[in-house]
Amino acid sequence: MTEEVEGRENGVSPVIAALLILALTVLLTGVFALGMLSLGGQEPAPIAGITISDTNGVITLSHFSGDTLPAGEYKILVNGADRTADFQAGDVDFSPGSRLTWDQGVTHQLSLVSVVFTGGGRSVVIAEKKFYREGKGEANAAFSAVITEGKNATSQVKTGVSGTNPLPSVIADQADIWVVPDQGSDQVTIAFTADEEGSDLTFSWTSGNGQTASGRTADFVYDSAGSYTVRLDVLNTASGESGSDSMKISVRDPGLSAMTWVKRDTLVTGGFAARTTTGGIGLDRNSGGWAFQYNDPRFFGVEFKVVLTDSVTKSFNHVRSREEMVPGIWYHAAGVVRDSGTTAAETLRIYVNGTYPHAIMNEGDPTGMTYFEPVKYSDIYLNPSFTISSYSEVPFPLSGAEIAAIYAAERDDPR
Repeated sequence: MTEEVEGRENGVSPVIAALLILALTVLLTGVFALGMLSLGGQEPAPIAGITISDTNGVITLSHFSGDTLPAGEYKILVNGADRTADFQAGDVDFSPGSRLTWDQGVTHQLSLVSVVFTGGGRSVVIAEKKFYREGKGEANAAFSAVITEGKNATSQVKTGVSGTNPLPSVIADQADIWVVPDQGSDQVTIAFTADEEGSDLTFSWTSGNGQTASGRTADFVYDSAGSYTVRLDVLNTASGESGSDSMKISVRDPGLSAMTWVKRDTLVTGGFAARTTTGGIGLDRNSGGWAFQYNDPRFFGVEFKVVLTDSVTKSFNHVRSREEMVPGIWYHAAGVVRDSGTTAAETLRIYVNGTYPHAIMNEGDPTGMTYFEPVKYSDIYLNPSFTISSYSEVPFPLSGAEIAAIYAAERDDPR
């Protein structure tokens, strides 16, 4: 009797155990499947080979292989702080073969540099490197610059002059100083002066194009267009304190870019939308000028006219686009004149809504052009059949990529 009961009890336990194991297996499978589903809903993080280095205070990130990190989907952290803007990387795709640099200087502590992917609602560290550079006592290395030869274009780019608007930060922030070579010498000369002076201070300058100087002042000459970084290192020989500062210089070829946001308010078939003037409503043939107009029914589209300062011809040159303006819609028109090129197509261009060409026709012939000088202290003439939100003019040609970037930056909110 006892043996029979014990047999039944021993037989029940394995069944219960089996049921418990089965239930636990089902539960774990469900949890695992849920985890897999949640993982499957997320795109994998990019995989990129990135080296990080520090040379004399210049932090360099080099992307040598793997996936591109799209602009806006990654951050560069230095000592835990977001320094993406200092690397000029806010609007840049970080792709294989490219480098990002920031001249932090040698006086600041450097402990950790990280590249973090921020897409898809999450943050993933793509690359990271630890450093052990201690900060030193810092000497003031600030300096100023004066353009002694060449045209200073900084005000047109950054602050606007004569009622014009400055360029958007996507362009303006690329350099601290903008300058155009002198027409006669084809070069730019900039004089730099350190703010501090004293017998215990030593100064070391680099121009960005191979020139160097010592002393409190430095004069650097630039004879080709490009972007250059001028750097000053200061050392106090008595205290051991040091410091560094830098400026970005953009030397641009001479010419003109004129831009405007314009809206056709009525069914007007033609007429000037906006143009510079020094009196009345006409372009000044002596000092140059530009105009945007919407053409008559034979040539529907936006037209860019320009008067060159060639002392012989003072001729009108123009380029047209067949981009028809729909009433009530804002259009971004940009006309560009270069002081180079052998054909009109290379010299005169018009971009509409950030794009070129738009069935370009009737281009002028700027043969013999030597220079374009925008009208000084010009007014803007407005046609009441159009609304002009803004206009800008700078004494150098913007590239197609730059004009497209300006249009993209302002598209949702025309100035």
